[in-house]
Amino acid sequence: MTSQASLELLAAIVNSSEDAIIGSDLNGHIISWNHAASLLFGHAPEAILGRAFALLFPDGQLPDHLTLIQLLEQGSAIGQFETMGQHADGNELPVSLSISAIRDAAGRIFGLSLSARDFSNGYKLAARLAQSERHFRLVVNAAPNAMVLVGQNGLIEMVNDRTEKIFGYQRAELVGLAFDLLVPERFRKQHHEPQQVPQMQQVQPAPTLYALRKDGSEFPVEIGLNPIDTADGAKILSAIVDISERQHFIDELSRRNQELKDFAYVASHDLKAPLRGVSQLAMWITEDLEGQINEETREHLHLMRVRITRMEKLLEDLLLYFRADKLGGNIITVDFAELVRDVFELCCSDASFDLELQGSFPKAPTHKAALELVFRNLISNAIKHHDKRRGHIIVRSIPDEEHYLFEVADDGTGIPPEHRERVFAMFQTLRPRDEVEGSGMGLAVIRKAIESLGGTVSLAANQPRGAVFRFSWPRVAG
Repeated sequence: MTSQASLELLAAIVNSSEDAIIGSDLNGHIISWNHAASLLFGHAPEAILGRAFALLFPDGQLPDHLTLIQLLEQGSAIGQFETMGQHADGNELPVSLSISAIRDAAGRIFGLSLSARDFSNGYKLAARLAQSERHFRLVVNAAPNAMVLVGQNGLIEMVNDRTEKIFGYQRAELVGLAFDLLVPERFRKQHHEPQQVPQMQQVQPAPTLYALRKDGSEFPVEIGLNPIDTADGAKILSAIVDISERQHFIDELSRRNQELKDFAYVASHDLKAPLRGVSQLAMWITEDLEGQINEETREHLHLMRVRITRMEKLLEDLLLYFRADKLGGNIITVDFAELVRDVFELCCSDASFDLELQGSFPKAPTHKAALELVFRNLISNAIKHHDKRRGHIIVRSIPDEEHYLFEVADDGTGIPPEHRERVFAMFQTLRPRDEVEGSGMGLAVIRKAIESLGGTVSLAANQPRGAVFRFSWPRVAG
């Protein structure tokens, strides 16, 4: 191939390049210009050749051609970098630019080669990323909880206003501080690997962690750690919630609950003795005045003893309710079907009601005392509140992988839909206590007992009549 043909081939290759390729002499005047350069900068070749390439860039975006030549004489090409170019219409456009020297056979520089490409998409992406980062910082700064960004070296890189407030530091003091220094010494996890972010959620098995203020005081916190990927590598965004006020309310609520339990215990014990005394006096009066009082007075004394007995039952059930969350007791192996039959026989000593068991009942370890209490209340309620002298009670065992499921169904009057939640409340009865004896505590007690063990209880209608109580019961290890 002749020298002329080689030059023509080289010119064709340069002209077909997708990058703008611009050649200049040592005076900075453009001596070559390809088609991509016209598309990028908007100048026709005949209008730009011979002019200074500096007009393609706004003032201050590039050093002058003499400085560029000196830089190229000292080393290789000036690597690709982003700058602003200037279109023929005067608008600026982002470009990615690289500059190299054009050398002769002896290695002497006789010109410059500028290679440029449109960087608009990259510039927009960078702008969006910068905007996203600004939004991220605004969101973090406005968060109601303390937010701390920690780098791979375990040092704090960013905090929000709330962090300054709850820890007592200025922002400049926190940035660069080791994250572990915000935790009391006894909770710190020792890290022997230098590039490991502290994992605060693993340092304390107890449910409550404590953080350390600048003044050395401690306060309870909840901490969430979220890994995030950034251009600088993986970091940890830590959300820290000061739960001092919440902990105060929890402690106060626990104290009040204990006081209420103590009151219920004292009431149920200390009030029983005088109630029994009053009941005994009523009975003695009835005996002493036998034959001397009329039927109405005798009935009044009888009602007195009945209501005293009801009051004693109410006190017993009140104490049982406050102890219901501790009714689990020892875990022993129980034949569930046999337990249901035994409970039914205690609740129904005659043959007025019959019991039907449906499904496969387990024989497994469980909290027997609590389970017996639940079945006793449900079966006795089905009998006591039935509208007929005879009835049919069905206890079903329903297959379930997570819990034992049981249903106690009767064929009585049922419970209207509007009362199906009310019946689980304390002191609630749907019929007057003079018609049906009861404290109104039974269903409240069994719900508390069931839920304290992780189960649930609900009520639905039976078909064609009656009610169905369904409850889940925990599977436990022996």
